[in-house]
Amino acid sequence: MIVISNTGPLIALAKLNRLDLLQKLVPDGVFIPPVIQRELWAKTGFESAALEAALESFIQIRKPENVPFAVDLVTMYLDEGEKQVVRLAASLSEPLFVLLDDNAGRKAAKRLGLPVTGTAGLLVSAKKQGLIPAVVPMLEDLREQGYWLSDELVMHVRDIVGEH
Repeated sequence: MIVISNTGPLIALAKLNRLDLLQKLVPDGVFIPPVIQRELWAKTGFESAALEAALESFIQIRKPENVPFAVDLVTMYLDEGEKQVVRLAASLSEPLFVLLDDNAGRKAAKRLGLPVTGTAGLLVSAKKQGLIPAVVPMLEDLREQGYWLSDELVMHVRDIVGEH
């Protein structure tokens, strides 16, 4: 299984210094469209070095090809990053999931029948596989660094993983 990722979750994992979780959870490959590569290159801050290293080592760039017209209709109101992530995922026939935190992008991907998870879901998977001891402290760390996560999401994750 591969993952097609948007910018947000990659930045979130870089903020946590845990981009390694993607390699461990998705050994078959992490793919992004060129627009996401450009967004990551433009990122400044302490996480930019980790993002550049990931781009050089394990994140692969792929262009969406032969995208069905229906996909363009579903994604027409998304911003360019989310649009290209969903288009790339919809153009591939191999088993995959889409890594997106943006609500509109997630809804579009789901409308197209694409499996979707976000940063929180990825961290829950990492805990279930014994790769991290706890999820909620990581989500709180992200929030302290300015990464937006709703109270409802954090409470839902807290219930799922039993961290009270």
